[in-house]
Amino acid sequence: MKNFKTIVWIFVVFLIQTVIVAPIHIFGACPSLVLSYIMCVMILENEFRRATVISIVCAAMMGALGGRGFTVIVLFYVYSSIAVFSLRKKPLYAMDSIKVLIWTFIVSALLEVVMYVIQNMTINMGMIISTVLPTAVINTVMAGIMYPILKKTLYQDDSKKKLLIT
Repeated sequence: MKNFKTIVWIFVVFLIQTVIVAPIHIFGACPSLVLSYIMCVMILENEFRRATVISIVCAAMMGALGGRGFTVIVLFYVYSSIAVFSLRKKPLYAMDSIKVLIWTFIVSALLEVVMYVIQNMTINMGMIISTVLPTAVINTVMAGIMYPILKKTLYQDDSKKKLLIT
């Protein structure tokens, strides 16, 4: 059942990404609901194999449908998701919802810087203010909205149900 829910979530995220989010360019931002979804999954998922498979599927689909460099997007999404999964316990005393926001902001900003440097072979402060910050903020807001919904629908705690049954 969890695999079916994951497939439905991926389908819904990509449907919203391609139909609603892709045409939105607020302040020059290029938001990615898929990146927000991947960061939420990396924080919530307990199995490395499952988390990696989800990130590879999402990365390949985003590379194919995203309209940006396929190879760069796929490699960046997969490597960043593995790094976030490995470091998901950091910062130590923060709640998971705060960790999702922190990691989404960092990874979104890093992605925009990497994409800008690859496309233009230069970096400047104007680019950071006009492109990187709005994209990172919008992705962080989307992750903040998506995290509680994802946690409640896909990663609900079954231990409470077991206690009530016994």
